[in-house]
Amino acid sequence: MKVTRVAYSADLNAGKFEQLAEQARRLGVIRSKVWREYGSVNGVGVTDRVIRDRWMADGTAGAFTVLANAWKETVRDAVADITANREAAKARSARPSTGEPGTRRSGGGCSPR
Repeated sequence: MKVTRVAYSADLNAGKFEQLAEQARRLGVIRSKVWREYGSVNGVGVTDRVIRDRWMADGTAGAFTVLANAWKETVRDAVADITANREAAKARSARPSTGEPGTRRSGGGCSPR
């Protein structure tokens, strides 16, 4: 199940709105980085904690300029989305690929005479 958090605010001034928009942009960059680096075969079996530890050790995390809780939750969320995407792909690929029911695939195998 995917849960989306939506925050509502009354009387949000332009300055606060700009700060939130900038934080969302920065977190979007982090999310894209997780998908780019770990969304393929390279990321199979890699957890959000492994990514977090790597980025803290190599200094990548220092360049994010957002609070640690925010970028760590973004990484956790992106890894969960990647995992869900992989599971969905497995479910789709489990369907038969022979075409219509009762038809045969062409090539290979024995054919009746």
